[in-house]
Amino acid sequence: MPWMDMLYRTYEANAGMAGKTDEKVPLSLVAHMIASAQIEVTVDETGSFVRAVVVDKADARTIIPVTESSASRANGIAPHALCDTLSYVAGDFSDYLTDSTVKDRSGDKFKAYIAELEKWHSSAYVVPKIESIFQYLSQSKLTQDLVLAGILKCDELGVLVEEKIDGRTYDKALVRFRVLGMLPDAVWEDTTLFDSYTRFYLSKQVGLKDFCYLSGKESSISTNHPKGIVAANYGAKLISANDSSNFVFRGRFLSSEQACTIGYEATQKAHSALTWLAAKQGVHVGIKDKRTYICWNPLGKEVVNVVDSMGLEDDTPVHPFTEEEYKKKLIDTLNGYRGKLEKTDNIVIIGLDAATTGRLSVTYYNELTASDFYDRLQRWGETCCWYFTKFSDEKKPYLEVLTPFTKSIVANAFGTERGNCIETDDKVMKEQTQRILHCILDSAPLPWDIVHALVIRASNPQAYSRGNHDRILATACAMIKTYYNHKGGNIEMTLNNENKDRSYLFGRLLAVLEKAERSTYSRDENREPNAIRLQSAFVNHPLSTWKILENQLNPYFQRMHAGSRVFYKNLISEIAEKLAEQDPEQMNRGLSEMYLIGYYLQRANLNRKEASSDNKEEAL
Repeated sequence: MPWMDMLYRTYEANAGMAGKTDEKVPLSLVAHMIASAQIEVTVDETGSFVRAVVVDKADARTIIPVTESSASRANGIAPHALCDTLSYVAGDFSDYLTDSTVKDRSGDKFKAYIAELEKWHSSAYVVPKIESIFQYLSQSKLTQDLVLAGILKCDELGVLVEEKIDGRTYDKALVRFRVLGMLPDAVWEDTTLFDSYTRFYLSKQVGLKDFCYLSGKESSISTNHPKGIVAANYGAKLISANDSSNFVFRGRFLSSEQACTIGYEATQKAHSALTWLAAKQGVHVGIKDKRTYICWNPLGKEVVNVVDSMGLEDDTPVHPFTEEEYKKKLIDTLNGYRGKLEKTDNIVIIGLDAATTGRLSVTYYNELTASDFYDRLQRWGETCCWYFTKFSDEKKPYLEVLTPFTKSIVANAFGTERGNCIETDDKVMKEQTQRILHCILDSAPLPWDIVHALVIRASNPQAYSRGNHDRILATACAMIKTYYNHKGGNIEMTLNNENKDRSYLFGRLLAVLEKAERSTYSRDENREPNAIRLQSAFVNHPLSTWKILENQLNPYFQRMHAGSRVFYKNLISEIAEKLAEQDPEQMNRGLSEMYLIGYYLQRANLNRKEASSDNKEEAL
């Protein structure tokens, strides 16, 4: 399990960050976890109640001591060591209930909780705060105090009403504590208390001892590994072996220990590191059914976001208008990240997804040196780029060279237009994104089915709004360029008037026919030209469709100024002469994807000439 070893090493390298509450996302200590608190109770040094407040959602993140069982509890009774839900910490909670089964269970929870707290309180590792909190909770009047403080509400019979605090029912609201007169007064900010509990809990480890696969030492083996690694799949575990009947271990082992043994402290560190990384820099793919990707350096050095922007965010002030300008910007950006690492530093990429509600799987894993990692990103960025339409602050369109995000590639290739957006099924988004990441990080060839899907959609413009179709077309061109460049080809991003490829020429011709008709429209005319309406037919039968489009274009030629009419007719004749050199038997056969390159570049060339002409007229 190299990913576990890498996470363990990541924790060890960043151990100084553990328990630092001033961090937005703190790294958890051994035998601790991060939870969201809903109620904050303050007591004094003598264990007397002072006040209680509802915790603001923005301040709810709380480091709490846990046991191996409580950190992954589901339906059983397994109390946390200090901060826990009301049904555990309030000894009188059952007095405010009517259901006898729930009352009994609540009473059992408190008994288990106070018994565990007393062990810490009676140990050599106790700190003064625990003495004060234990004295208060032993009085079993927390619920009463919360009712009097207005935190909890009862009906006229003194029974708790079915209300919630920050979305949690009363019994599941987590309580954290402050102790006045002791600095820091918040238990979740007291590093002395953290250290006290860690030493106390490790001293109690008396379970099975065996060889730990991670640390390489004999230690107490963990049989109940942490959950809550990824917030979107909170209950899912990476390591679990609880099938004790039927197809247990599929006949490969007699016991789970024969498969893998990991020490408690080692698994705590590895899981804490992964939870920390996922919260701090995890990137989610999917809306509801999410897959999480994490890219990190084990020493904690900054690494570029590989799933989306590669550091090339849209709000950067420099806009590359040519391929050369874009490559320079790409290299400069990646060199900025390269400079933060040594060439031999490791960069790790992991993908996590919940196969079921209780099982978290590693869907992708890769380790690269920093030099290889950034070389591969640069290679992808230089080959997978094209012109995309952007808008200035004055709402004027312009073309900027960009590398499309992996998510937008998948959406444009496999999504469905709904309104102005293109939506994609989460499962499709997750799987296809990973295929593209494999191409980027492993230098694998781009799958043809992704290119083909984009070509089909780009050839059907009437199925999409104009803005969405422009993005699909640009993405398709970027993917075609990537596909052929990986095979040793070289697709230029400027119009090549000498290119005699049949599909390329027909693509140019389609752009001229479209632009010629559109040039006669009034400014408020939004209908699509005949070339766009018949584009699907043109792709399959270009020669016969060309003849139809030429006949339909004649009335529009009559509307043009003489200069424009001559310009378009000469351009059509120039392309037709090159097509005349092609094999006549091949002329009406379906076009390859290269027609989109010719179409896009010819259309962009005509648009630039039109914009230049308009600017000259405005200047006059």
